[in-house]
Amino acid sequence: MKRKKGKVKKKIIIIISIFIVIILLSGLGFVLYQNIHGVSSKLKLKLLGKENTYLVNEEYKDKGVKATYEGKNLASKVKVTGTVNTKKIGTYKLKYTVKYKKLSKTITRKVQVVDKTPPEITLENKEVYLTVGNDYQEPGYKAIDNYDNDITSSVKVNSNVNKDQVGKYQVTYTVFDSSNNKAEATRDVYVVEKPKTDQKIAVLNYHFFYDSGKGEVCNEDICEEISQFKSHLKWFNDNGYKTLTMSEFRDWMYGKIELPEKSVLLTVDDGAMGTGRHNGYTLIPALEEYKAHATLFLITGWWDISNYQGSEYLEIESHTNDMHNEGFCSGVTRGARMLCQDYDTVKNDLLKSIEITNSKKAFCFPFYAYDEKSINAVKEVGFELAFVGGSRKASRNDNKYTIPRYPISRRHQLEDIIAMVS
Repeated sequence: MKRKKGKVKKKIIIIISIFIVIILLSGLGFVLYQNIHGVSSKLKLKLLGKENTYLVNEEYKDKGVKATYEGKNLASKVKVTGTVNTKKIGTYKLKYTVKYKKLSKTITRKVQVVDKTPPEITLENKEVYLTVGNDYQEPGYKAIDNYDNDITSSVKVNSNVNKDQVGKYQVTYTVFDSSNNKAEATRDVYVVEKPKTDQKIAVLNYHFFYDSGKGEVCNEDICEEISQFKSHLKWFNDNGYKTLTMSEFRDWMYGKIELPEKSVLLTVDDGAMGTGRHNGYTLIPALEEYKAHATLFLITGWWDISNYQGSEYLEIESHTNDMHNEGFCSGVTRGARMLCQDYDTVKNDLLKSIEITNSKKAFCFPFYAYDEKSINAVKEVGFELAFVGGSRKASRNDNKYTIPRYPISRRHQLEDIIAMVS
């Protein structure tokens, strides 16, 4: 009996001893945990900034992290691994690591590079006039995306044109880029009766513009006060005239499309006073105010083409690169330089102007002067039209390389302009 009680007592002592050891070890672990955790918690690393989404091609600016130990700034000890390429859509990770007093902490930032910019669809002509019974011919379109570049092949075209029924129709162009951004453009197509008579269109030829309200002065006969020019644009607008793009006029000349009876082509020669951002900048704002189209025949070697670009209402074509020199040829009336330079020199000059304008739709002879050689050069380099003077309306029966225009001077009043186009 005594032996059993001794065994029980011994077991109780062992159990109590084990329990005491567990308590002691737990306490030591807790103390150790407290000490380690307390030291570790003094090393802090925190992301700065909240917005981690960037648009493609946007400059990436790292917002950084805040690293401290007991209030001490450890920014200089932070190491960053990973890169962000904003030229490529995707998710990027940046790891920030700081080490101090045998302690280490790492934190990760995710950066999204996205594309939210829709593509842009440009149409060769926003309006097309088609003679009833004739097939609709696509004038051309292009789709450019800021990330995917040329996506013209992805454009979906939807047309409700009925060539056999007079009326207004639409052709719709839709495209999505790789980020599912959508662009859409619409061309109006007018199916009209065949003209009963040979249509003629006035081509007006301006040169320089000045604003007397700003104290500007221009004493040349071919100068146009901007308020006078605006009165022309207003009259066209108020009386239902269509100011043509060069593409529309070209297609009309080649019999591809029809145009409203009230149509006019506005042209501007040279690129001097008031036509660009560097020399007065009155032409483009006036065109945009009245949503009127015009074509500038630029002497490309004299002025930087970028001074005239950026408006959907002004097209730029060639007035030679460096052949606009009056009196250059002895014994030749209005002796423009291209009349007496050798053939290859003229061709090379024209090719240079084409390279700059990136267009061969139309050319304008300097000083309205031309001969057989210069016309041949213009044809050979690929121009589709060429303009001169003549002070009469143009028709499809005219030679496409000597299309007549009305030279406009400061002497012409609004009544004169009305007479030219009517």
